[in-house]
Amino acid sequence: MRIYQVTIATNGNRYDVNLVERIRIPVYWTDEPNEIRRSKWFYLPEHESRFIPFDEQMNETLENLYKETCCKQSWHTKHEMNNGREILIFHSPVLMTIQCVEGEITHWSNFSYETRTLKRGLPEMFFDEIRFGDKDPVQHLCFVVHGIGEACDTKFRSIVECVEDFRETSRTILQSHYKSYVENGDIHRIEFLPVYWHGDLHMDASGIDNHLLSLTLPSVVKLRTFINTTLSDILFYTSPVYCQKIISRCINEMNRLYNIFLQRNPSFKGQVSVVGHSLGSVILYDILANQTSVKDEEVIKNNQTENRTNLCVSGTGQVSIQYEKLEFPVAYFFALGSPIAMFLTVRGITSLASDYTFPTCKGLLNIFHPYDPVAYRLEPLIDPKWTASPVLLPHHKGRKRLHLELIDGLSRATDLKQKMLGSFKNTMISITDFVTSYTGPMQATATATTTPPSIDTQGTTESTVPETELELKHADDDEETHIDEWDNRPIGKLNQGRRIDYVLQHRPIEVINDYLFAFASHVSYWDSEDTMLLIVKEVLKLDNFEPEPQYETIEQMIKSNVLNYFVKSQTTKVNELLPYLAKTEQRSKLVTDSMNSVPRMT
Repeated sequence: MRIYQVTIATNGNRYDVNLVERIRIPVYWTDEPNEIRRSKWFYLPEHESRFIPFDEQMNETLENLYKETCCKQSWHTKHEMNNGREILIFHSPVLMTIQCVEGEITHWSNFSYETRTLKRGLPEMFFDEIRFGDKDPVQHLCFVVHGIGEACDTKFRSIVECVEDFRETSRTILQSHYKSYVENGDIHRIEFLPVYWHGDLHMDASGIDNHLLSLTLPSVVKLRTFINTTLSDILFYTSPVYCQKIISRCINEMNRLYNIFLQRNPSFKGQVSVVGHSLGSVILYDILANQTSVKDEEVIKNNQTENRTNLCVSGTGQVSIQYEKLEFPVAYFFALGSPIAMFLTVRGITSLASDYTFPTCKGLLNIFHPYDPVAYRLEPLIDPKWTASPVLLPHHKGRKRLHLELIDGLSRATDLKQKMLGSFKNTMISITDFVTSYTGPMQATATATTTPPSIDTQGTTESTVPETELELKHADDDEETHIDEWDNRPIGKLNQGRRIDYVLQHRPIEVINDYLFAFASHVSYWDSEDTMLLIVKEVLKLDNFEPEPQYETIEQMIKSNVLNYFVKSQTTKVNELLPYLAKTEQRSKLVTDSMNSVPRMT
């Protein structure tokens, strides 16, 4: 009898499920197949919040025992299983427990010695957590290239697992910031596919890892192993031999993934972007910098003596590197925690021309955490005179985090108080100057050695007070205007004249010690809603979609009474001075008017 293999696509066409063999196989990357279980019985593992189904054999055993117990009404009966290592007890039709007697954990129980609760059928409270896959079509495709090493975050997860979190975060952002568009079917999902190159480098037939292992000293083994498998990737990329292998792997892998994606999504009409983390951003920069546009291809075609390798000097600095062509144009390049500027500086490139652009990429955004030790800015590399700070990314729920709003509120209150005190001081000086000018001939004679007030053609005295007040009044305005001019000033063409550097807001706990959170900040982008919000906004802006406003007013965002208390406590002190300052200014004006009516001493 012939057995047909029934295969269906699941999880947004990223996996194929073989219903006969009960396995799920990834399509775009290589990984161990996942077991598919059909079961009515579930258990809750220790330190877990979701129920796990038993395998089909154990499910059948539990179901038969349950039916037998129900028919005989033999509740509270102990059933020994696995040669007496576990005891199963049906307390009631809805309460079942299992206990490990000898402390030995079987392959299916997977919990500690204490009693665990079993469930027949999944509780209704967990129905909403079951996702039925990504059925929506893809609107935008993003390839994600990892950095050094095989582990991508503090949990030592692979690029596949981190990109899964990246993908889940994008779904959350779409539901929160583009909800009406999603419900109306105007916006569809964004697909993220991982590009893995580390394994191809370290699993080479040449045995580079084994060769390094034979040269490694036996002391501090774990640290040396970490250096050999992780930090050595930076040195490999500066080598012409291994750099070519990394570049070719990434280009071929992106082309392969793109072709598979088109086969499984034939109706896709969207654009493609790339995301690079750490060293991955440097790899993508070199690839995009050495792509050829249609115009460049015509020049090379007409001039057969053109040496293709000469076009590669602007990349890694190695003239022997050959860059294959990507089979798709790139809409945006997002660099996360990127050392691109440092690599370019080491290569002797101290500045980028203001008209420099990627041949086939529209824009570049450099996103980094303020405490990321690997990240570098790009804007000063384009314009050495650039003094504007990087653009502060707003919180995905609106504007700034609470502690940053608190700091800014206190700073604004302090600045306001200083301005008021300065105005009060200048007013008192003005009154003193006027009174001194009209105290009589004796003081006029005594002060004759000083510079006399200037007399205009109409016989009135020109006072320098208004000029001083104007300078004090507009000093801060000029500074803010100067900052705004820098923020709005075009910066090269690498991102179509728009800003390139974007900095994330640090969390309150990170203020304690920036060194303590330095490493964690370098791998914090995978679950950062703020990072994903910027990516989603930029790629959807290509289709003329803008996010929905999260807050109508600042007051709706600042709901903390603590913040209001501190800000009000500082501004109240300033407000108490306002009536007194107003009266003082009125008195100063009266004195000025009265003194102007007094004849001048000649």
